[in-house]
Amino acid sequence: MANEEFLNDRIRPILKLLEDGTDAHDLCRKYDISLDTLYKWKARYGGTENLLSRLQELEEENYTLKSMLSDVRIQRDANNTGDIDRIYRILAANIPGTAITILDREERYLLAEGDFLTTMGYTKETMPGKKISEIITPENYDGYYKDVIQQAFAGETILTERQTISGYFSLMKVVPLRDGRGDIFAIMFVLIDVTGIKMAQNQLRKINEKLEFIVQERTKQLKEANRQLEAFSYSVSHDLKAPLRRVAGFSRMLQQNHIAALDDNEAKRLADRIESNVSSMEKLIDDLLAFSKFQRQELSKSSIIMEKMVRGILHELTSQETSRTFELVVSPLEPAYGDVSLIRQVWINLLSNAVKYSRKKDITKITVSCKKEEKRITYSVTDNGAGFDMAYSDKIFGVFQRLHSASEFEGTGVGLALAKNIIERHGGTIGFESEVDKGTTFYFTLPVKG
Repeated sequence: MANEEFLNDRIRPILKLLEDGTDAHDLCRKYDISLDTLYKWKARYGGTENLLSRLQELEEENYTLKSMLSDVRIQRDANNTGDIDRIYRILAANIPGTAITILDREERYLLAEGDFLTTMGYTKETMPGKKISEIITPENYDGYYKDVIQQAFAGETILTERQTISGYFSLMKVVPLRDGRGDIFAIMFVLIDVTGIKMAQNQLRKINEKLEFIVQERTKQLKEANRQLEAFSYSVSHDLKAPLRRVAGFSRMLQQNHIAALDDNEAKRLADRIESNVSSMEKLIDDLLAFSKFQRQELSKSSIIMEKMVRGILHELTSQETSRTFELVVSPLEPAYGDVSLIRQVWINLLSNAVKYSRKKDITKITVSCKKEEKRITYSVTDNGAGFDMAYSDKIFGVFQRLHSASEFEGTGVGLALAKNIIERHGGTIGFESEVDKGTTFYFTLPVKG
């Protein structure tokens, strides 16, 4: 009975007020009951219709709760983004020549930091809150940034290099920024000033163009010099050799037709000296022309079987010296890579010197060997000939420089100068060791191919 009275006197009036639209929270405060108790009463005593209404309210409360939780996550993400913003500000502020900006979905600046913005003429302090279209020119926005922004909000990461309207060059990267749910809520622009690099590249390009022009001019001059040198060589060959041949002819005519009018022995001696000197002069001219020719000759490199080449040259040289005894040692020689005709000339010059300067020995000993290292091969020729004083070694590779008199050993002093020129053109070096009356070793290096 008491329960029925409590229901009629207290619960039903409160439910009637709730049904009439009184706020549930106000009722709870007025009658000192909890919201849960109020809705329990409504569910129990309000009938089926009220029960369905309560279920709908519970669903609405659940949706509200979910929305609140979602708002909490968004706020948390916003806080995290704020932390990231501070990091970006610190980075941009402490790295010279950079700019970092962030745009939201309304294309408003959330962040604008970095001295590169100031360099380009922007006031970074006034940019946050403004749309990008309010900051940059319409041509710049419509012609470039509008499409870039659309692509970035579509999820693309963009990396490009471009020149700004103010004339600066930048490397620009545009990155979508996502919240905790993976949704893009903003995009970030990172710009690095590469104007200095571009200016250096342009300067380097201009220098290269200038150098290329200089090289072309020098090439023209070199070709002209070579043409003139060829003309000079022809002139030397023709204009100098022709008189020499006439002198030699007059000498022979003197011996053949007028020897009886002169002292026979003296006239013959003088005529022989004339012919000998003419022959020496012709040899000198030939060597000089050969030196000039080899200096101008372009390298035509290929593989060279050095051992076969050396043995062939030694056979040619020693077969002419039938009265001499030779002891020849040719060790296995590594193949080389170079101009066959020029390297052959080097071997001819070195080996002929070994044969020539050893002629006063009872037995001529010549040894040819090589040593291969990682980047080069060293070839050497050793003889037991006259040798020379190393105090005069600075003259050995000079043109027309001789350390022995012509009466001792014939020659013009061109062969070693030519050998040095050829080896150096191949990227190698040449040297020697010698001792008077004990012999000489000449050695030269060639780079290993590749």
